[in-house]
Amino acid sequence: MDFVTLAGLLIAFSSVFLANWLGGGEVILLLNLPSAIIVIVGSIGASLIQSSIQEATRALVLLKWSLFPPVYDFNSARATLNNLAHKARRLSLLALESDIDAMGNRFSSRALQMAIDGTDPELLADRLNDDAVRIYDKRMKSVSFIESIGGYAPTLGIMGSVLGLIQAMANLDSPEALGHGIAVAFVSTLYGQGFANLVIFPIAKKLTGYIEKELLYHQLLIDGICGIAIGKHPYRLELELNTYE
Repeated sequence: MDFVTLAGLLIAFSSVFLANWLGGGEVILLLNLPSAIIVIVGSIGASLIQSSIQEATRALVLLKWSLFPPVYDFNSARATLNNLAHKARRLSLLALESDIDAMGNRFSSRALQMAIDGTDPELLADRLNDDAVRIYDKRMKSVSFIESIGGYAPTLGIMGSVLGLIQAMANLDSPEALGHGIAVAFVSTLYGQGFANLVIFPIAKKLTGYIEKELLYHQLLIDGICGIAIGKHPYRLELELNTYE
């Protein structure tokens, strides 16, 4: 679990409550269920209108990376590719067939299988690069869906404030109730800004970093397996792969 994400959320929200408390505000005024509903549920609903259920589902699956990030061990991948290069040079490319299932992920297993099957090295590189880019584009669409939620949240917050003011104006004959109602109304604006800028956009940025790292990891695998396919010397291949971090 990525405790940095949890710590960041805790610090961000604590700063808001602390600032409100130091300013003499009542903490209870910041807790408003109707405001949370119109901002969170409304933003998700608006994002669903512009997207498909498949994109929303993929985005929901991708969200778990914010707490349980994928692990891309570049050192381990380089070591594995180096061992495969030595084995292929010592025996043959076909001798690597027993290593397909041990590659660790579907992308690398498929790439090694294609190399063993005798796919032309240039065609192999093109197809694998296309696959890597498709994976990247699909994941970035999920990030775009998440970012759209953050884009709608501030506007929904303003709408919530307007609704709150309408209800507050119904109490013009009671100045005390009117003041309290106006204070609660503006909580929706706070929720919209906070939900977007303290939750959605930071998480989207973190997910983008993981996706870019995945693309780099795939490029490492592509260069390594294509190098093995053309019979590149293991030590030369090792030097070239050391540039990936």
